[in-house]
Amino acid sequence: MDFKTSFLADTKSLFLEGKKDHMGSYLYSTPNPEIQDDPAKGEVYYMELISKNSNYYLYREEIELINQVYPKMASYVPPEASIIEFGPGTDKAFKNKSLPFLKAVKNLKSYIPVDICQTYLDDSEAILKEELPQVSVKTINSDFIKNVDLVKDFPNPVVFFKGSTITNLSIENCLAFLTRIGQALQPNGLLIVGVDSNQNESSLRQAYDDGKMANLTESILYFINRDLPVTGFNPYGFQYLFNWDSEKHCVEHNVKATEDQEFVLDNTPVKVKQGQKFHLLSSYKYPIDYFQSIAKQAGLKPKDCLVHEDGRMVIHILGV
Repeated sequence: MDFKTSFLADTKSLFLEGKKDHMGSYLYSTPNPEIQDDPAKGEVYYMELISKNSNYYLYREEIELINQVYPKMASYVPPEASIIEFGPGTDKAFKNKSLPFLKAVKNLKSYIPVDICQTYLDDSEAILKEELPQVSVKTINSDFIKNVDLVKDFPNPVVFFKGSTITNLSIENCLAFLTRIGQALQPNGLLIVGVDSNQNESSLRQAYDDGKMANLTESILYFINRDLPVTGFNPYGFQYLFNWDSEKHCVEHNVKATEDQEFVLDNTPVKVKQGQKFHLLSSYKYPIDYFQSIAKQAGLKPKDCLVHEDGRMVIHILGV
């Protein structure tokens, strides 16, 4: 299933079936340069979140952690590995997180960044060709959550998955994703993954509920309006809602309709009532032992766990 078909199917599930917690893949939209002040600009809103909210600790603390432990991370990578990065991120994220790690890997054979955001792919390729010209680079424009099997196409695969992006997946989906990764990494691959384990509601609210995550979450609605076959839809008719569910270790990112709407989505009539809530995505905050238990259920073997001094950001190294 191609990206647009998947996007349409997930949007129909959202509005027609009330499906929850499944729209995270559509956060990082790229603005259309032909549209003045295009609001479908998730990648721009994400940059504002990480650069203009001093309480958004995830990005800063993961940079600090990786720059402290990248030699240890690299020591687990086998010779002539193919490093497949799920979500290289912005040029700044790539330079500060991925690049130190990649430079520390001995005899790196190839680097394969995978993302739905073409800007992120282009930036990572350009930077690596300048910094490590001997390394082969193959960019893949794809939703890595749904296309894990691409890992099988490369020898000696090591999946690098920073940014705590895996915590956008529910417990059930995380288990399914890790199971598929484990199968794709056979017989001797490796998964290096960043996870946020924070359980403090106050710091989570400061990180997410200052308006910038609202812009990022709501950008999914603008993306729907711009790129899908929809008429009569008002993406501005919704308001962001933060919710922390401590039992599920979950920050919910919701939107609530501020008005009644009737629109047509791919020839299907849709009605939205004022006050109706839609759970677009989540940020799960998995404690270390809890995440490792999920990994073990998925058939993966915890090899190491590298923790930031503040105890929130964690790098898990998992084998098969």
